[in-house]
Amino acid sequence: MSRRNLTTNLLVAAVIVAVTAGGAVADELAVAGSILSDHQMEDVDGQAVSLEDYLGEVVVVNFWASWCAPCLRELPVLDRWDADWRQMGARVVAVSIDNKARNAWAFADKAELGLTVWVDGPQGLAEKLDLKAVPTSYVIDRDGRVVLRIVGSSEQDLEKMHRTVQVLLANQKKGPEA
Repeated sequence: MSRRNLTTNLLVAAVIVAVTAGGAVADELAVAGSILSDHQMEDVDGQAVSLEDYLGEVVVVNFWASWCAPCLRELPVLDRWDADWRQMGARVVAVSIDNKARNAWAFADKAELGLTVWVDGPQGLAEKLDLKAVPTSYVIDRDGRVVLRIVGSSEQDLEKMHRTVQVLLANQKKGPEA
């Protein structure tokens, strides 16, 4: 294992240990996980959907808006990751906080996003989670625990998110003997 891979794995492991060991950050993430799992949103067909449908998968929940320039730059990256991760048991769910659902659907259609897009508006999860900015993303492990929150979309933020998902996928149980 290269020095960089070892450092990366140790960093992500430290984040996961911090979340599961307790503390203020862990408490905040646990509350976020409870809010995320209990909330229903709307898919493109107007059907009620929930993150509980993805229990057993690693999920990145990305909050965005059609008027947010950093969000619009980040979504195509997340879309590529989603396509790569789906066969491995991970996915990205992009939750729009737009006031008008048609703006979110128009952007998703124009950008030809293949990832899951839901609309929740500004008074839904964004308000319940007290989001301070978009984009904000949460990484949820297979057991439904939030293990990472990223506010922003810098290259370092995206790299941290990607590494976290990769580590969670690498640490998945490989059968009954695991």
